[in-house]
Amino acid sequence: MKKLILLFLLFPCIISGANEITEDYFDIASNYCTYGKYEDALIYVNKIIQIEPSNTSAQDLKETLLRLTNINSTSYLNAVNPELKKAYLYKKQGNSKNEISELLSMKDNFWANYFLAEHYRNENDFQKAVTYYDKAIILKPNYSQAYLGLAKSCIDLGEYQLAKDKLDKYISYNSNSDIAYALRAKCYMNMNYLSEAENDIKTALDIEENISYLLIEAQILYYKGKFEEAKENLNLLSRNIQTAEVYKFLGLCDYALNDYPSALLNLNKAIILSDEDKTLNSTYNNIKSILEKQ
Repeated sequence: MKKLILLFLLFPCIISGANEITEDYFDIASNYCTYGKYEDALIYVNKIIQIEPSNTSAQDLKETLLRLTNINSTSYLNAVNPELKKAYLYKKQGNSKNEISELLSMKDNFWANYFLAEHYRNENDFQKAVTYYDKAIILKPNYSQAYLGLAKSCIDLGEYQLAKDKLDKYISYNSNSDIAYALRAKCYMNMNYLSEAENDIKTALDIEENISYLLIEAQILYYKGKFEEAKENLNLLSRNIQTAEVYKFLGLCDYALNDYPSALLNLNKAIILSDEDKTLNSTYNNIKSILEKQ
């Protein structure tokens, strides 16, 4: 989601729909909660409620945040949840070790488990994030944001079937969530269910014409063998986004279309920008060999 926010800043001509805005606000609020900045989180929760007054997840989160930020509500924190107050104080002091220790001590507290999950996802410890999202969901199964966070963590772990299942659940609560359809499209693509992937990414784009979804669509089109259509998307993207992934798929489309000079140029850009995909060197060398024989 942070990448999507960055895209909005880079491409202000793209007008976001209300649903995408609330998705971003939920992520911002959750991040603030993870770092103990509950008053800042409340600002964004209130914005969600202004846009979607019937959003029960936002209302539940607001109720908890109001208790945490109200200086007169110490009885709630001390009597009902003193550990949460301690965790918050440790976070303010920058004592992450003790903060996590306090949260871990609250095994049956939904917010402690949810905050732990968000913390570990932000730290790229996705396996631990999955563990605590699961625990949070058991404690509060109707809090839909936990399913979205869990799905994102599963995607980062390459567990696409599990991520798809969690996105199904999230979509059952949020049927117009463009980010959920886009993520599910990515899951379907990686499971080689390409028709389902194409349907989902088209749904996401119908809800919100977000430029980042065009890359997923281009990848799906490439895997479906629609190289010209994929290249059209990628050429549009390359005018604004110069990433290894964009140039990689441009090069692969060129290669499939027997445009070897262009394929070599684009794959070279992809390799310069990132060396994570080791298969590109082999493809690059193969194209060089073809050109040398011509």
